[in-house]
Amino acid sequence: MSRIIWLFAVLSLSVAPLRAQTASPSLAGNYLPSVLATSPAHRDSLMEMLKGQPGLPFWVRALVRQPRYVALASEEVAVKDKRMQLFRACEPRTCESSWIRVLYSEDGKRALLYVSDAKLGIKIFGDPTPEELTFLTRS
Repeated sequence: MSRIIWLFAVLSLSVAPLRAQTASPSLAGNYLPSVLATSPAHRDSLMEMLKGQPGLPFWVRALVRQPRYVALASEEVAVKDKRMQLFRACEPRTCESSWIRVLYSEDGKRALLYVSDAKLGIKIFGDPTPEELTFLTRS
């Protein structure tokens, strides 16, 4: 019986460090439609930023209510040692000419947006720092 207790104790101790390492959720591998549907912080920060902005492609204006766009899995990036989440999306069938990048703070309460549209031009929202702008504009 003492062997079983000893084995259980060893197994418990070996699992504890794994929990500590996975305490913060991954910011990579998520999809924008899913995050906007499940995270009020992400949804609200994006909607507040887009509210009343002229000259946006329809599909960008409808990101939250009608998620009809191609979305790639998010990437976790470090901007001045801060964890941030970078999303890429584009309009179906016109990805080369109408696309966006959205950069979120780890908690989703701060959003930055880069819009590139062949007809409407390039627009940047959210007042990014130079370091954040590097991630929004990179190829």
